[in-house]
Amino acid sequence: MTGQPHIDLHTHSNRSDGSLSPTDLVRRAWDAGVTVLALTDHDTVAGLEEAQREAEVTGMRLVPGVEVSASWRGQSIHVLGLWIDPTASRLAAALGDQADRRRVRMRRICERLTSLGLPGDSLLAAVEARPGLPSRTHLAEALQAGGHVNRTDDAFRKYLGNGKAAHLAAEWPALAEVVSWILDAGGVASLAHPFRYSLSGTARRKLLGDFADAGGTALEVVTGANGAPHVDAAAALAAQFGFSGSMGSDFHDPRQIWNPLGRSLKLPDCVVPVWRGFGI
Repeated sequence: MTGQPHIDLHTHSNRSDGSLSPTDLVRRAWDAGVTVLALTDHDTVAGLEEAQREAEVTGMRLVPGVEVSASWRGQSIHVLGLWIDPTASRLAAALGDQADRRRVRMRRICERLTSLGLPGDSLLAAVEARPGLPSRTHLAEALQAGGHVNRTDDAFRKYLGNGKAAHLAAEWPALAEVVSWILDAGGVASLAHPFRYSLSGTARRKLLGDFADAGGTALEVVTGANGAPHVDAAAALAAQFGFSGSMGSDFHDPRQIWNPLGRSLKLPDCVVPVWRGFGI
């Protein structure tokens, strides 16, 4: 492929809550015109080796990444680690702890489902039979497959969402600690989808200030299916805090037709690209 690089720095495979294998994700992205791709699975780097093999076959440039769950003022925050060394010892140990947290949380959620009269043990078995780390997305799919809800969205509305009977708040490490893992692994820490969190404008700016103080240097300016107003607002925040800008589809599943791999992603001209200096 020729011309300007088509960049997507936020995607998921079935090693976390995506639907495609790392191989199929890379192949689909390449076929869609993506030439620089980051695989950023939730709290795991398990898919990077497989993705890199396929990237070498296609000629794509793969950016090793991860999306790490953190806590800030009681709210779950996601931090993208880009250009990480996935073998870095501190990061590897920390992600092992994250995996343990996810598994314990899933067991406890399924216990709550049992108390509600649902087959929690079989739902847990279905989730654990999936590749990768367990997620509430997997559990919602198991609830749908078992005929307990009509759609996965219904699982969150009825059981798994905030304030519902089977909801269990995640207990993630502090934001500054998570950023330090990424920096120790040689990566760039980018705050993911800044307008997806339920925060006031003042609280969001406080979050970004704390993120910068911890060593974060980038902000995901273009993400998912966000429209122009969010992009412009994120670009203004990047300028205010001196962050470089990242962009990514946050792709999970080809059935989510509103957010395909390969759709046009472009940073505003006023934002310094996070990939500057990486030969892209």
